[in-house]
Amino acid sequence: MTGPKISLNKLGEYLTATPSRRKRIIQDQQDPKAFIAARYSDARSEIVQYLASGMVDDSSLASAAKRLRLDDSGTEFAYQDRLASAEAIENFLEASEQIELDDLVVVPVENSASESMQISGVSVSIRPDAYLKDPITGDIRGAIKLHFPKTTPLTELAAGYVGAATKVFLQQEKNSPVVDHRKCYVVDVSTQTVSSAPKSHVRKMNDIAAACEEIDARWRRGSG
Repeated sequence: MTGPKISLNKLGEYLTATPSRRKRIIQDQQDPKAFIAARYSDARSEIVQYLASGMVDDSSLASAAKRLRLDDSGTEFAYQDRLASAEAIENFLEASEQIELDDLVVVPVENSASESMQISGVSVSIRPDAYLKDPITGDIRGAIKLHFPKTTPLTELAAGYVGAATKVFLQQEKNSPVVDHRKCYVVDVSTQTVSSAPKSHVRKMNDIAAACEEIDARWRRGSG
């Protein structure tokens, strides 16, 4: 059995979930469904590309959504996923004004990149969708993390945990001394909600550590 692991967005949900839902989350992390992991790949790619361009051409992103809606090729799953991605793109456009890049450069993170940190025995996959870097020094000032599933939107509290962990990850794992909590964005696409990391993260990180201790214990006894 592999060691305990969880994605950051799922950890945010875990921290605000019912006991039965917490059990289900761990079971899903132990036996992930490949088709679920692949969902919204078109939306993620198009949105990150739009961010990297400086968010200057909304029409290009709108056109991408239209193109996805018109493409009925492939399997039924692929078709439905393109429709879901198109809707996600349109939702993101509605929320995009809440993201202020200022003069920061958006640097996409490769899907294959392994960006994680250990918390109380659990490997937490942090991987942001993009880093926000100072154009002069190259220092990481913030990041953007997207959340897509409509069935499990991030609550305000859950998004706060995700933002706090993202900020700490940038400070500790990416060794950035100039992280701006206001530039650590968590975007819940389905609800068109954009949040930033809290200025003080100590309490939230304590909660996260306690949750990871619980995940570690349940994982090792088979989530029962």
